Order: sequence, then C-alpha cells, then structure tokens
Amino acid sequence: MFSALIFVAASTPCTFRPQLEFTAAVSQTRLVHTSRSFTASAGLMLSVRTMKKAAPANDAGLRAHVAGYYAIARSLAQGSSVRAMGGSQIQARARLARAVAALVRDANTEFARQARIYDTVTENGRAQSQGPAYGFPGGPNAGVFCPR
Repeated sequence: MFSALIFVAASTPCTFRPQLEFTAAVSQTRLVHTSRSFTASAGLMLSVRTMKKAAPANDAGLRAHVAGYYAIARSLAQGSSVRAMGGSQIQARARLARAVAALVRDANTEFARQARIYDTVTENGRAQSQGPAYGFPGGPNAGVFCPR
C-alpha cells in the first residue's frame, strides 16, 4: 500500500495551524471606596478568537489535530474575577485594566506553551493518536502535516 505524505517547506509558514488568540470580556465592573482606598473589581471571561483559520485539508488526522488546538484553547478560556486597589478611582481602574491585560497575556502565553507541547507529542499530527497519553486530544494520525 502506498501512502503519500505531504508536507510544507520549512521556509513557508505553516498554513495547517490556526492562529488563536484570547480576548477578555469584562463585566460587572464595580468601584468601592473605603476610608483609605478604592477597590475596582470586575468579572472576566476569556474567549478564543480565530485570527487565521487553518487551511482546509482532506485528511481526518489533520482535522483532528486542528480541532485539538481549539480544545486546548477552550480548556484555558475560563471565567474569573479580577480585583485591584488604588489610592484614587483612576489608579484603581488603571490597575484593574493592567490586571486584565496581564491575565490575557498569561493565557496567550500558556496557550502557546501547551500548543508547542501538543505539536511535539503528536509530531504535528503525524502521531495524533498519542495525544491522549499526554492529556491532549487524540484521533487518527495525519498524513498531511507541517514540518517542525
């Protein structure tokens, strides 16, 4: 049986990987004044935006691999609450905005870290069936993939 493997040249960016990014939806912002300070608080929901979709492929393994990126991102997109204190309303709100930005940055950094591990474990989809052994999504092995 002949199996053709297709891969993309290393000099071109991989079109089989989606570009995902976390964004924050801030809600229920409150500002409380005590005798010495102001406390700003808000609810925060991280959501995943697709900045660039993966190129479509007629390969079940590659589709499973791409779906794995979304599964990893969904596992990181959680709701939380954020709180910051300041000596003034402006300072408390500015610190709250910085805390939200830091949480979004940290979520994006963690996603990139987990995606690198996922790509290593699954060999960019060629060994997609190995994903569950490491806590990642699995599926059939891909015949279409990006080189490392």
